[in-house]
Amino acid sequence: MTQSQPPEKPRTWLPFVIAASVAVLVVAGAIITHLVRADLSPEKQAAADACEAELKSSYPDGPGITGGDIYSATEWSALDARMVSLGLQAEQTLTGEQSDARDHEAETLVASGGDQMTVVWQLNDESHAKCVADMQDGKVTSVTVSALAEPSTSPSPSPSS
Repeated sequence: MTQSQPPEKPRTWLPFVIAASVAVLVVAGAIITHLVRADLSPEKQAAADACEAELKSSYPDGPGITGGDIYSATEWSALDARMVSLGLQAEQTLTGEQSDARDHEAETLVASGGDQMTVVWQLNDESHAKCVADMQDGKVTSVTVSALAEPSTSPSPSPSS
């Protein structure tokens, strides 16, 4: 007596199509994220380049840059939030009028062809530095670099027994 094989189920392409669709979405998302984050405006790029050059000339033997963020004058709120998150500035509670005044001041500066770009860096010794680049008509007119926080040099406290 011979056993009969059960009939083969037809293969479906559905799992492959779903996996390929997910892979395409992940790759497209990664590319879009990279382009959005890596593409600085020409003004921000000019400010970043001038600030990095000033940092290297002012502190030739200083620590290197690990990472950083750059803010236009109109991004004052995000800059304040970043400084607070780093513990370099106390949190401020602004009234609506104060916030509007800062927005108006920044918008007026930008409308006149100027801007003030602020770069906040984390350096490879865990300190932070800031650079302020004054801009006019897309060109850097002055740059000022300053240290924000020194790395912690004291040993971390150990629990008492």
